[in-house]
Amino acid sequence: MTKLQKELPNAKILIISPNPVANGKTENSLVLNYSDYIQASERVIKTNKWTYLN
Repeated sequence: MTKLQKELPNAKILIISPNPVANGKTENSLVLNYSDYIQASERVIKTNKWTYLN
């Protein structure tokens, strides 16, 4: 992301939420589900003040 911001300072970069690939309650081998990934993504995006579409 830093490289994009540096090389394209006037570009509007939008980040979208991860795409669900299975039932939102199904856990993977790390015992994480789709909702866990959404929440983690939102925290990183908000911390960096990026534009986010869910």
